[in-house]
Amino acid sequence: MKDGGTGKTLAELRVEIDEVDSRLLELMNARADLVHAVGEIKKENGLEIYAPEREEKLLQSLVKKSQGRLPEKSIRAIYREIMSAALALEENLKIAYLGPEGTWTHQAARNKFGASVAYVAQASLADVFDQVSKRNADYGVVPIGNSTDGEVNRTLDFFVDSPLQICAQVTLFGDRGESSGATRFLVLCHNTCPPTGRDITALLIHGKAGEILSDSMKTLAELDLSVTQIDSRQETDSGKPSCVFVELQGHQTEPDIVTAGRAVN
Repeated sequence: MKDGGTGKTLAELRVEIDEVDSRLLELMNARADLVHAVGEIKKENGLEIYAPEREEKLLQSLVKKSQGRLPEKSIRAIYREIMSAALALEENLKIAYLGPEGTWTHQAARNKFGASVAYVAQASLADVFDQVSKRNADYGVVPIGNSTDGEVNRTLDFFVDSPLQICAQVTLFGDRGESSGATRFLVLCHNTCPPTGRDITALLIHGKAGEILSDSMKTLAELDLSVTQIDSRQETDSGKPSCVFVELQGHQTEPDIVTAGRAVN
């Protein structure tokens, strides 16, 4: 039995697949050796092992270089696991997430960090923030809202008092794809990331929502900044003030975004 396109038999094709797999394994081990060398340099210089900005640039580059059958989604999924395995070799990263296991937040965390790192389910949002703040976990993953119902969950409450930064975003679509809406998740960390070229900066602006939107939108418009998302939280019985969470296209180090941050707070 031969394939009409190649003229080769099933047995011949399987032999070639085995040969390719052997070469892939050899190359992945060679890559792991190089990653280990990078990790040693990072440790000597006190740098973070996980670099989300480098990861995203690499994924973009690989997608651009690809000339074969694999779509972008598949390339990203394959390399997510390759990079996850490399992270596990260098440092057993712990990822805190809003549990229990099997939730959407757990899936979002797995989509970002792969299967090889350690995941620690937390009973509440407060616990996720607490575990990362105390460095019991290296990163945290929390839900931020659903695009179809405009939900603004209590995640914003914890950003009001937290010193933590946002280093990445993960988006999951419902069972019916984009038409069913997308739920967003944020990755919490201690340090900000260098630019990737596809950055979003979040500003937390304190004050009454109506006044904030009027004044802040005027400032952002004058700076010609693109607003990608606006969420608000009203004052609560706990005494926490109302605030607006504005997301802007661009990196926080860009001059206009730095100016905007100073102007609205």
